[in-house]
Amino acid sequence: MLMKRLFSRRLAMPIVTLAVPIMVQGVLMNLMGFVDALMIGQLGELSISALGNAQQLLSFLFLLMAAMSIGGSVLIAQYKGAGHPQAIDESALAMVQIGLVAGLILGAILFFFGEPLVGLLTTDVFKPETARSLVPQQATLYLRLVAFAMPFMLLGQLLTAALNAVGDTKTPVKIAIAFNVVNFVLNYVLIFGMGFPGLWAPLFTPLGFQGAAIATLIAATAQGMTLFWIARQKDNGIELSLRRLFGGYRATQWHIFKLGYPNSVDGFYWQGARVFYTVLMNAIGALAYAAYTIVRTLKSLFMLPIGGLQTATAVRIGHLLGAGQFQRAKATALIAIVVGMTIMTIPALLLIVFAKPLLALYAITPETEQLAYVCTWILAGSLFFTAVNAVIPGLLRAGGDAAAVMHITLLSFAVCGAPLAWLLGVYFQLGMIGAFVGISIEEAFKAALFVRRMRQYLWLNQVIKR
Repeated sequence: MLMKRLFSRRLAMPIVTLAVPIMVQGVLMNLMGFVDALMIGQLGELSISALGNAQQLLSFLFLLMAAMSIGGSVLIAQYKGAGHPQAIDESALAMVQIGLVAGLILGAILFFFGEPLVGLLTTDVFKPETARSLVPQQATLYLRLVAFAMPFMLLGQLLTAALNAVGDTKTPVKIAIAFNVVNFVLNYVLIFGMGFPGLWAPLFTPLGFQGAAIATLIAATAQGMTLFWIARQKDNGIELSLRRLFGGYRATQWHIFKLGYPNSVDGFYWQGARVFYTVLMNAIGALAYAAYTIVRTLKSLFMLPIGGLQTATAVRIGHLLGAGQFQRAKATALIAIVVGMTIMTIPALLLIVFAKPLLALYAITPETEQLAYVCTWILAGSLFFTAVNAVIPGLLRAGGDAAAVMHITLLSFAVCGAPLAWLLGVYFQLGMIGAFVGISIEEAFKAALFVRRMRQYLWLNQVIKR
């Protein structure tokens, strides 16, 4: 028994060592994001809905880069395990190169087509002009400014994935924390003019909702540039040469794309599901969507530890597979799931205990607060299934079995989530709470499918060319 515990500890420690900095980053970043959301929340339901829909659209567009981010990290992690430094450099430069180009394209899409795209989410494009809400117009104020930061946001995303893959999880964390503090301070200064509603008067004219966009633009641009500069100066296993940045890496980019495209497709399925739920909640009512946005923010906050574990598990499994240590990779996967379920106990309990105080911080109606409160209890119970759904896809992708992830995501949504959410929320007229129950049942259904796939062990695979 003692030997078994020691063996389990040796398997768990590399994952925990990689995961802790990412967990800290996630907690602090999302805590800042939560505080930012609270600041926006002081501006009322319209601003809450506008920010929620704008961020939904941003998330959807970021999925276009998921193939490069996930595929690149899988490739780099296995090259790291196999000991191929030149191949690591080429993969990282290929990721940076395509990220900058894609950032310009996606930024243009946000700037010129942001309002009609948000209108699709809110269903306003299908309504008579006199019946349309102000949400798309308000969201466009945010999107047109953030569009200029897209190249740097994608640069930061791809560099973070590359650095994590070689085991340097600390550098991205330090930079992200620093600029989230910058974003937090700028949000306060620009949104409220250094005043605070109901407490003291502003020192200059508050910019309100538009101030949040300016803060994001400044902080995100500076973060991406700083991460690239520091990554070039630091000896972390990646050589980011400016001279080689404009070289040809088509073969490497194609290899990365082939490994990562199932993740992009999976992301589109997942975001498509979120779009469906967004439209469903908007159709139920403005208060329902405001409550849903708040609960989704709480979920992001309390899911933070498992996000770090997912990345660390994928990186560690990639190193082991690249080195040909298949049995150790198999045992490490099981340990990661146990660790994830154990860790999730704390966020679930905290969510239940602090639900009321957290919701009281929002300037919302009592009806919206009650809807959100009931759904936080439902959310707490579903977190354990969500933990499984976070860890297992990471290890499947690490071994090149990413296609299974996208199939399971689509099947879970089409067979379980969407029908149940519509039946409970609309057909049986249970409103936002009924729809949220359907969404939560989907998490349990998906977890069962992921466990079944993992135990087939088709992911015990070396995807690099040695």
